Amino acid sequence: MDSQLSSSDSAYAQRRKEHLALINQLRAIGAQADLDLPRIVVIGNQSAGKSSLVEAISGITVPRDAGTCTRCPMECRLSSSSGAWQCQVSIRWEFNADGSACDEVREVPFGGIITNQSDVELALRRAQLAVLNPKDDPSIYIGMPKQQFKTKSKNALKFSRNIVCIDLAGPELTDLAFVDLPGIIQNAEPATVQLVEDMVRSHIKGNCLILVTIPMSDDIENQKAVRIAKQEDPLGSRTIGVMTKPDTLTSGATSARAMWLDVIEGRRYPLRHGYYCTRQPDDDERTNGITASAARQAEQDFFANNPPWSDSAHQQRFGTRNLITTLSKLLSQIIDEKLPTLQTQVSEQLLACTTRLSALPPPITTEPSAYVLSMVTGFCHAVQLLVQGDSDNSTLVQQNRRTYATFKSDVRSSAPRFVPFPSAKDSGAGGWTAENDEEDRDEGMEFVGKEGSLIYLEDVRKHISKSLTRELPNNVPYSAKLSLIRKTQESWEPSTKLCLEGVLKALESNVVRLVNTHFQRYDNLKSRLLHSIMDLFRSKHEETWKQIIFVLQCEGTPYTQNGHYLQVTKDKYLAKYKNARDGIAAFDDQPSPKRRKTTTSTATAPGTTTPQANGTGEFGVSPFDFSGQAAQQKRKATPLAATASKAAAIPAPTANSTSQLSSPLSSSLATPDATPAPAASPNPSANAFTFTPAPSPIGLASTTPTSGSLKRMAPEERTKLENEALSLLVKLGYTNTTVADFGKLVPPDVYEREMDVMAEVRAYFHVSYKRMIDSIPMTIDSMLLFAFARELQPWLIEKLGLGSSTSGARCASYLAEDPTIVHERDELMARKKRLESVQMELFNAGL
Repeated sequence: MDSQLSSSDSAYAQRRKEHLALINQLRAIGAQADLDLPRIVVIGNQSAGKSSLVEAISGITVPRDAGTCTRCPMECRLSSSSGAWQCQVSIRWEFNADGSACDEVREVPFGGIITNQSDVELALRRAQLAVLNPKDDPSIYIGMPKQQFKTKSKNALKFSRNIVCIDLAGPELTDLAFVDLPGIIQNAEPATVQLVEDMVRSHIKGNCLILVTIPMSDDIENQKAVRIAKQEDPLGSRTIGVMTKPDTLTSGATSARAMWLDVIEGRRYPLRHGYYCTRQPDDDERTNGITASAARQAEQDFFANNPPWSDSAHQQRFGTRNLITTLSKLLSQIIDEKLPTLQTQVSEQLLACTTRLSALPPPITTEPSAYVLSMVTGFCHAVQLLVQGDSDNSTLVQQNRRTYATFKSDVRSSAPRFVPFPSAKDSGAGGWTAENDEEDRDEGMEFVGKEGSLIYLEDVRKHISKSLTRELPNNVPYSAKLSLIRKTQESWEPSTKLCLEGVLKALESNVVRLVNTHFQRYDNLKSRLLHSIMDLFRSKHEETWKQIIFVLQCEGTPYTQNGHYLQVTKDKYLAKYKNARDGIAAFDDQPSPKRRKTTTSTATAPGTTTPQANGTGEFGVSPFDFSGQAAQQKRKATPLAATASKAAAIPAPTANSTSQLSSPLSSSLATPDATPAPAASPNPSANAFTFTPAPSPIGLASTTPTSGSLKRMAPEERTKLENEALSLLVKLGYTNTTVADFGKLVPPDVYEREMDVMAEVRAYFHVSYKRMIDSIPMTIDSMLLFAFARELQPWLIEKLGLGSSTSGARCASYLAEDPTIVHERDELMARKKRLESVQMELFNAGL
C-alpha cells in the first residue's frame, strides 16, 4: 500500500503533488497572512539535532556552526521528479526592516538554479545573510566570498522573520514541505530569547503539524520545545515527537533506554501521531563525507542490531524513511481536508476586505487644487440644501421652526395685562384670565401672560395723570400711550437675541457635522475650513444683529397702515372691557371670537325664543355669574349672534364724544400720511414706568362700576328681548350687529378714557406683535441663513487661496492624510490584491 502511494505514477501521488504545489504557491504569494494554510514546522532546542534531521529529510547540507546557526525560518519544499536533481533558493519578504508586515509579500529568487548539492550550503549562508541585512540590496550577497561574511554580520540583525525558501526536485525526494525554525535558546538576552520563542509560537498555530525534535541525551521534561508544543497543542493532536541522538545512550543506561522505549511505544507522554526515532551521522561520519544512502543504511543497521530498539514491536517508528513517509501522508490528509474550505474563506475575506476598503476614502489621483475645489463645492451645495430644507435635509429647518415658535410665545407673553376694574379688590373672582386668540389656538400655542403686576383702571388713570403736560382737556397725552407700548416691548430684545443665538447654534452644529462628514480624512484642511467658517459665522451674526436692532428701533415708534385691523381689534377689546364692567360676560384678556355676518333669512322673528341652555347670555354663561367658573366654561354665541359679522360695530358714545381714534396715537396709526410721531429712544426702557396698585376713587368704592348700568332681569327674559332687538335691527338694515355690540349703548363710563387707552394699546400690541413674529424670523433667515449659504463658497475659495500661484502646494499640505488611514488603506489594497491572486490560483486548481 505504501509503495503504491509513494509511486509517482499513482493517481493519489499525482493529486498529492498538485495539492502540495498549490499550497506552496499560495504561500509564495503571501496567502498565509490571510489563510491558515496546512504546513509542517520543525522546532527544537538549540543543539537538539534539528539540523541533522532537516538534512536527512531534504538530502542537502544546511549551515552548521557552534551555537545557533539558523537565524531565520527556512522553508524546504520537496518534489519528486524524474529529472535531474536541482535546487532553487529564494527569499520571501514578508516583513519590512522595522519589523512591520509588508503590504505586499514578495518571493524573489536568490541566484540561479543549483545542480550541485555541495553548493547549497554556501548559497543558504548567503541568502540568510541577505535576510539579516534587509536594508541592503540582496543581489550584493549573491556570489559574495566567505571572507566577507564576518564583516557583513557585524551590523546584521540577530534574527529575522523573513524566510529563506529552498525548492528541491529530484528522483529520490518525496513530495513534502516543512519550515525549519531557529533553535529555541535559553542562554541569551531576554529580548532575544523572547523573540525566538514568539517566532516559534506564531508558526505552530492552526493547521500545523508540529515536528518537535527531542534529544535522547536529555530528559524529555527538560525540553522547552516540548513545553511550547504542549501549550499550543494541549491535546497532542498535531504534535509528532522525533527522538534524536539515540547513539548517545550507552549500553549501561538501561533505565534510560527503557524509558525512551516506553515513550516511542506510546506508554508515556502519549501523542495522537506518536513518536519516531532517527539516527543521523555523527561529526566523524560527516567529515568523511558519508552519502545520504549510506547514512540511511547505517541508520537501519543501528536500529536492527541494538536493543531495545531491535526488540520493539513498533519497527515502523524507527528510521528517517518511515518518518518521511508518515509526514508526507499526514500533510496530504490535512491539505485534502482544508482545501475545500479555502475558497469559501477567501470569498468571505475578500468581501470583508472590499467592504472595509469602500468605507475608507479613496486615494487622491487628481491635482490638489482641483480636488480641494471639488470638495468645497460639494460641501457648499450640502450647506445650501441644509438651509433651504427638503424631505432629506429637514433637520435645521425643523430646529429653527421650534426656535421661532418659542420666540413667538415669548413675544406673545409680553402682552400688557390690562384689567377693566379700578383695582384688584374690585375685580372679584371673575377677574383677569388668559386664554388664546383664535390665531394662537389654530397654531396650538399656549398663551402665558407676562410676569408682573396686573394693570388696573386706576393704574392707567394715574399714569395718564403723570403724563399730562400742555394737552387740552379730555385729551390723552401721546407719551402716555407711547410709554405703555414701549413697556410691552422691553423683553423683545432679549427674546430676539435668544432666538438669533438659537438659530446660530443650530446652524453651527449642523455645518460642523457636514465639515466632519466631507473632510473627515483631512485634518489640516478641516481645521482651516472650520476657522474660516467661524469667521463667516461671526460676520453674518453681527450683520444680522444690527438689522434686528434696527427692526426693534422701528417698533419703538408706533406706526401701522393696517388701520382696519387696529380699529377692529380695539373695538373688540373695548367691548370686552365694557361687557366685563357691566357684568354681561366674565372678562378674559383676549379679543372676542370672530363674528359672522347676519342675514335676514337667519334672523329670529320678534317674540321667538331661541334655544339657550339654562338662561345663559351671549357666551353661554350667566351675565350675573361672578363666581369665577364662568371664565372656564365654553363660550357660545346666540344663534343670531353666531351668524353676525365681526365687521362694522356700532360705535358707543363716549364721555368726550370723540371717535375711537381721537387720540394722537390713533391718528398716527390710522392715517398713513399723518405727521410722524417723534423719534423713539433707542433704549426701549427710557420711558418705562412701574405700576403700583392705586386705591379706588372717593365715592366709587361702594357704588357700581359704571355711571349707568343695564337693567337687571332674568336671563330668559334678557335673551328674548335681545333677539327681538336684533330682529328689528335686521329689518332696519343693520345686518352686522351682534349682542356684543349692545355693550356700546351703555351710558358713558367714568373710566371710558382709561378703557379707550387700554383697548388701543392692547390692539396695537397685536399689530406690532404679529409684525415682529414674522419680521424677526424673516430677517434671521435672510441675513444669517441664506446669506451664509450664498457667500460660503466664495468666502472659502478666498480663505483657502484657491486659484493663487501657490494654491497647488498649499492644497497639497491641506490634503495630508492621517497616516493611520493611509496605512490601513494601503494594507487593505495589498490584502485585496493578494486574496484575488489566491482566488485565481484556487480557481485554476479546480477548487
